[in-house]
Amino acid sequence: MTTNRSTTTGGRVRRVGRVAAVLTAAATIAASLIGALALSATAATAAPAAPRVAYPLGPGYTLFASDGGVFNLGQSQYYGSMGGQALNKPIVGGAEDPFLEGYWMVASDGGIFSFGSAQFYGSTGNITLNKPIVGMAPTSTGLGYWLVASDGGVFSFGDASFHGSMGGQALNKPIVGMAETPDGAGYWLVASDGGVFSFGDAGFHGSTGNITLNKPIVGMAATTDGQGYWLVASDGGIFNYGDAGFLGSLGNLPLNKPIVAMAARPPLAVKVDPYAASSGQSSNWVDTGSGWQLQLSNISGGSVPAGARVLGVEGLDVSQLQTLGFTVAGGTCSGAEPYYLLTAYNPSSGATDVRTYDCSNGGSGATQTFDPVAGAVGAAPLPSNDVVQSLDIVEPVAGTSTNLTNIAVAGLTITDYRTFTVAGTIIG
Repeated sequence: MTTNRSTTTGGRVRRVGRVAAVLTAAATIAASLIGALALSATAATAAPAAPRVAYPLGPGYTLFASDGGVFNLGQSQYYGSMGGQALNKPIVGGAEDPFLEGYWMVASDGGIFSFGSAQFYGSTGNITLNKPIVGMAPTSTGLGYWLVASDGGVFSFGDASFHGSMGGQALNKPIVGMAETPDGAGYWLVASDGGVFSFGDAGFHGSTGNITLNKPIVGMAATTDGQGYWLVASDGGIFNYGDAGFLGSLGNLPLNKPIVAMAARPPLAVKVDPYAASSGQSSNWVDTGSGWQLQLSNISGGSVPAGARVLGVEGLDVSQLQTLGFTVAGGTCSGAEPYYLLTAYNPSSGATDVRTYDCSNGGSGATQTFDPVAGAVGAAPLPSNDVVQSLDIVEPVAGTSTNLTNIAVAGLTITDYRTFTVAGTIIG
């Protein structure tokens, strides 16, 4: 009964986890840069990659019903459902892909259904189980997941590691769901009375174990920093603990089928990742003692310039980049380098729009800012709904070296080599 409805797209960033990672090979990056840096007609009109739906920059959670129906609250996104389709067993759980562009559903026999970017890594669909599966949780990398059975037994797939279970232990009420910690080194299990069990580095933040409930708890989801979680009841009622905020519920709405699970949508995370060094260039984050700076040194003008790729913005609407910017450390920025290189898919024309934003576009001074939608000096405005394909910071001129600080993108100011979320939280 397992299905895999998703495809793999190059250049993605794993936006939640210890460290964001680029999945595109260095050679592919180099090839795309050579064409884009020339700003040739070929680069500007080449057949674009299939556009991806842009996601908003805010929290949310997704609720899953037993018939495979999907309900999105807050700023979670819809990628499909099993509603109206014949199922061998009812849906009992679900989880968001850390790519933020898909989710999984799991049935009581452990069969997995994948939507959007979510990939299939295995199931218990062909295994004889002591007790039915009741929930699942993804790893922080998105390359695996855990399934949990009603007796508290835990099954690991892909890169998911086992951190313990309630299997073989006496339970007041059956386990009904689970959630993972941000680094993947632990998880929580929740019982139908709202009792919470912590494993690995998961901390306890509260439960409904001593509360009289209108309907039983059926699932849970954790906040991005692991300092809180939500519990959901079968009527769609939400209970929030720790730093989990209340974003709405279905508690007063009529449902075709009861809610059986929930999954939290992680926030956007952005990282500026230097190109791999070569004989012609050196690109690194450098600790100056008073702060980190992105050092771009173009030594001999090789085929790949000095630079860095901004990870985590692919798939955003161009408007969601907000104001791009950077500061040249210790000097005035002028001329045509360094610059931002932005490529975006235009849904109206079907073409790829290419823009560069250099020091001359931003005016005089060490700090430069550029608004892609409003446009800049010498850089025409872009449609707000263009979908970002790639964003780079480039130093192309041989014999030059530039140090940058305060790199601004998508409402964030990137100040060092780590991965930042929209809330300013460092996650890797």
